[in-house]
Amino acid sequence: MIDIPLWSAAPPGPATGTPSLTLYGADIPASGAVVVCPGGGYARLAENESTDVARWLVTLGVDAYVLRYRVAGGEPSREPLHPAPLHDLRQAVNVVRERGATRVAVMGFSAGGHLAATLATSKEGSNDGGRPDAVVLGYPVIDLTGAHSSSRYRLLGTDGSEEQATALSAHLNVTAEMPPTFLWHTANDNVVPVDNSLLFAAALARAGTPFELHVFPEGKHGLGLAQGEPSASAWPGLCATWLAAQGFGPRP
Repeated sequence: MIDIPLWSAAPPGPATGTPSLTLYGADIPASGAVVVCPGGGYARLAENESTDVARWLVTLGVDAYVLRYRVAGGEPSREPLHPAPLHDLRQAVNVVRERGATRVAVMGFSAGGHLAATLATSKEGSNDGGRPDAVVLGYPVIDLTGAHSSSRYRLLGTDGSEEQATALSAHLNVTAEMPPTFLWHTANDNVVPVDNSLLFAAALARAGTPFELHVFPEGKHGLGLAQGEPSASAWPGLCATWLAAQGFGPRP
């Protein structure tokens, strides 16, 4: 575990904390790296979606970088958090590329999934190395127009407009440039409804973007690796196979 400098000076955007990047290096030379974005409703960062996930990725022969991006904390306020987390993730991808990674994926859960999807569908930074080569989304927040209001209000502030929420609803911004995507969700998630993943998958299909979608019948929100879950525990194995097909794993 190594702390990697993310910003050499004060990061752009709202001063809501100190973002950081931590490397969990594979024991063998890796041909790709994954930046992990834990969820937490843009209020906090869930530990079971960060360190545990990084240690699993290392077993696949992948370098894992946990991004602790800026969050709002506490109750939503009038002050918007956006675009601070997006700045942090784009910078993280650039830093990982500068460190020699041949391919970079972003993996996000819940609100972290929203952040990963926002970067992947963003028109900004598409030519400076900030766009990932692959995306993994676990029970992601996708639609900010009403599907998950707490993330919306922390990200945009309580005065955020419907126009702003629409602009940051990732399924409305998918283009043919969107990288291959792996999605998983549970059908009875009562915090972030499965409709979020279905909307995104439909948008990917329309754009002709390769994707893999798994909807498991049961499982509460925030499962992380879903160890011990009867059905959702299958996702890490399915994702490992998918990542290998995208070129992430031990270096030949």
